[in-house]
Amino acid sequence: MKTNFLNLHDLVLALTAVECLVLAVLLNVLPAKHLQPRRLLSFFFILIALVLTSTLIVWNGELKTIAINQTPWVVSLLAACLLLQGPLLYFYLRSLSQSVRLLRWINLVHLIPALLAVLLLVSFGIDSLEWQPTTHLEGAEKLVVAIVWALVKISPVLYIIASGIAEFRLRQQMRDLYSSIAESELKLADAVLAGFCLHWCWSLIAYLLEGFVSASVSDTLGIMDNYLTAILVNTLFIFGLINTRQLLDLQVVTVARPVQPAKMDSKVDIIEKAVHQDKLFLEPNLNLERFAEQIGLKPRDVSAILKIHYQSNFFEFINRYRVEEAKRLLLLPELKDETILEIIYKSGFNSPSAFHRFFKRMVGMTPTEFRQRGLGDDQYQHS
Repeated sequence: MKTNFLNLHDLVLALTAVECLVLAVLLNVLPAKHLQPRRLLSFFFILIALVLTSTLIVWNGELKTIAINQTPWVVSLLAACLLLQGPLLYFYLRSLSQSVRLLRWINLVHLIPALLAVLLLVSFGIDSLEWQPTTHLEGAEKLVVAIVWALVKISPVLYIIASGIAEFRLRQQMRDLYSSIAESELKLADAVLAGFCLHWCWSLIAYLLEGFVSASVSDTLGIMDNYLTAILVNTLFIFGLINTRQLLDLQVVTVARPVQPAKMDSKVDIIEKAVHQDKLFLEPNLNLERFAEQIGLKPRDVSAILKIHYQSNFFEFINRYRVEEAKRLLLLPELKDETILEIIYKSGFNSPSAFHRFFKRMVGMTPTEFRQRGLGDDQYQHS
């Protein structure tokens, strides 16, 4: 009896590849203030679609005999796309906080592993059957396949580290520019990095165990790797949609020159008036750019003054005033029936979890404990 053209596992590959292409199109259609992160994420989905499609062509039993599998082009495409996933994810995370000049020579260096893999595979004519571990190559062809497989499985580890650093810098950049950081979004970024770390590590383990386990166990490891890809595609898409709402509005603030001392005092007075009289910190989604616009100063000048005069970044500066406002509200007799959540929003915070962490760090106790003890601001105010 004739077997089905696509089994369940192949069907998962095909459907995930189609989903990646749909998501890539959506990312290019949906509006965005900054296009580079959307474009990079879109290309990332296209790469995954190409990886899944070429994997299906190479490994599907019915497709192994087609003419294109007797050429090096399918495996070259597969190897190149696998080697480009790491750099693209890294540049995507970097682009969330700053524009990346991809054509700079230092960035083009990231193309070398993919170009080397394609050059080796095409030069030695390695086709799809020779790419698979069940074949027995000798001499230079065997060495070429071993080198390319090592590149594909080991190089992503470097990009896991680089992407982790980029995500850490993104957090620091957000603290300089935003008064409210959505921790759920950053946790999702951590989850995405952890997920792809698991995915690539799993793939590396499967590669290292290739010669020590049976063919059926090796196939099972590969199938599970494909399912991880399907899960992570959806996770990364959610991450992209959430962050393009807030993080794509991020602006890199650079201080072109120090604020002149003669002008420092007047600008400090403007900032003091903004927080003490106008209470701009009560605006929940306040960011550096909007704050500077409302007080008539340049964002880079505000950033410089906060660092030089207040020894603080924008996030710490604004939330310190919000905590002081929360302390004041918590001790007002007329607000004794207000819940902590209501006090949180009245003091300018839009995230209860961020409020509780910041309050506990500044005051040394929870908001509930502070209210119950009825202590004044002066005893627990941190310098």
